[in-house]
Amino acid sequence: MARPDGPRSLDRRTLPPLALLPYEKLLAETLRGFLAELCLTNAGVVMSYISHRRDENMDDLIASSAELFLKPGCLRYARRATIETDWGTPPHVSIEMTFACAQLRAAFRIVFAAAVIGVNVDRIEFASGGPEEDGLARFAAALASARLAGH
Repeated sequence: MARPDGPRSLDRRTLPPLALLPYEKLLAETLRGFLAELCLTNAGVVMSYISHRRDENMDDLIASSAELFLKPGCLRYARRATIETDWGTPPHVSIEMTFACAQLRAAFRIVFAAAVIGVNVDRIEFASGGPEEDGLARFAAALASARLAGH
């Protein structure tokens, strides 16, 4: 795998503000079923796992939410999550994740806000070639190959 700052990667810190938006849209569409399943989990339970650093429980939650939609091992909890709260407002929860396959590795965050769920890509590392070599199409192909049949 290439170094995150090497020519084989896309990194949010070094790109224009909306450069990763097409990648985020593809990833969000691929994760739609997983996210719907994850949303069925009691938010208080998820926040308890995060605040008490129950990483094994989060691993299990992510794996079980993904098992109907993605091949095993493609999607993983990156063992970091944050909860931001302010009295009288809904919490803001961010869960760091990785998507990995032979072609690439993507680091991203799933963000749960008041009435929205977002997917924010932080970095994509390509195993070979660089993002300038049709990176979006290669990313789409990698996501498609990770999906289980019928999803």
